[in-house]
Amino acid sequence: MALTPIARLLAVRLGDIDRPTGNKIHLRATPLMGGVAVYAAFVVTCIFVVPIHGPVLGVLVGGLGAVVVGVLDELMNLSPVTHLAGQLAVAILAIVAGVGFVHQVSMPGPLTAPGLQLPAAIGVAFTIFWLVGMMNTVNFLDGLDGLATGVAIITALLMSIWAWEAYQDHRFLLPPTAHPADFVLPLALAGALLGFLPFNWHVAKIFLGDSGSMFLGFGLAALSIVGPTKLGTALLVLIIPVLDVAWAIVRRQIRGRSFLSGDKQHVYHRMLDLGLSHTQTVLMLYGLCIALGGLDLWLLKLQKLLAFLALGIIAGSIYVVLEIRANRLAVDSTESSGALRNSP
Repeated sequence: MALTPIARLLAVRLGDIDRPTGNKIHLRATPLMGGVAVYAAFVVTCIFVVPIHGPVLGVLVGGLGAVVVGVLDELMNLSPVTHLAGQLAVAILAIVAGVGFVHQVSMPGPLTAPGLQLPAAIGVAFTIFWLVGMMNTVNFLDGLDGLATGVAIITALLMSIWAWEAYQDHRFLLPPTAHPADFVLPLALAGALLGFLPFNWHVAKIFLGDSGSMFLGFGLAALSIVGPTKLGTALLVLIIPVLDVAWAIVRRQIRGRSFLSGDKQHVYHRMLDLGLSHTQTVLMLYGLCIALGGLDLWLLKLQKLLAFLALGIIAGSIYVVLEIRANRLAVDSTESSGALRNSP
C-alpha cells in the first residue's frame, strides 16, 4: 500500500501509461508498473523473514528478471518473439539461480505411491515450459481490473494453507528439505497483492502491467515447484485461465495470428458480452477459483486427476458455447447495421 503510489508516480514520470486503444476495455489512460510495487514489497518481506539462499534466491532472482522484461515491454512494446525470448531467459535464469527443476511426476494412486522419475533434460524442458506457460496464463488473465490480482491472491493463500497443513500432520509427505519458507513465501505474495488490490479495483488507478502479470505468473509457478503445493494444485485452481490460454492459442493459430497477439475473445470478454458487469464477472471468477481451491484441499491424487479431466471437459464445452454465441451476436449485429444502412 505504501509502494503502489510511488510506482504509480514513477510510471507517470516515465510515460508508462496504458491508453484505451485497440482491444482495451478501460476507458481512461492508466499508469502501469504495478508489478514493481508488488515485487518490491515481496522482496522486503522475504529479506526480513526467510533466509535468502537456495530456492528462495531463485524465486527472487527469477522474479526480478520477470519484472525487468515486463517493464521493458511496457515501455518499448516488444515484439511477440522478443517477449517470448525474454520469458525463456527468465525461466532459465530462475532454474540456475536456485529454483531447480521438476525431478518427478506424481502418479495416480495412494499418497505413498512413488512418482515417475524424469531424466534431467526432460525435467528442465518441462520446468521451462511450466514457468513460461504460467507467465503467459496470468498475462492473458490480466484483462479486467482486479481480476489477475485477486485470482493470484486466492492461489497464493491456498499454497500457504497446503504448507501449513503439511507441517501440522505431515499427511502431504513433505520432502526432508522442506522449511517454513514454503508457508511464508506464498503468504508474502498474497500480502503484497492485498496491499495493491485497493488501487487495482474497478475503476483501477494503476494496472499490474506486463511487469506484474509476468511476476505473478512466474511466482506462482516457481512456488509450486519449490514448495509442497506442486503443479497439480496450481493447474486445478487456475484451470479456467489455463484453458482460456489454450483456447486462445488454437483460435489465433486457426486465424493465422501469433498466440501472443491480443483480442477481445477471452472468457471474461464473453461473460461481459452475456450482460454481466465488470464487478460481477470478476467476483464470479473469484468464486470459481475459491471453489476449485476447496476441491483441491479435499481430493486425493487420483480423485484430483479425475476432477481435472472432468472440469477440463466442462470448461472446454462452455468455451465452445460462448464462442458460438458470441459469433452469432457479431453476425446479428453486422446484419442489423447493414439493414440500417440499406433502409430508405
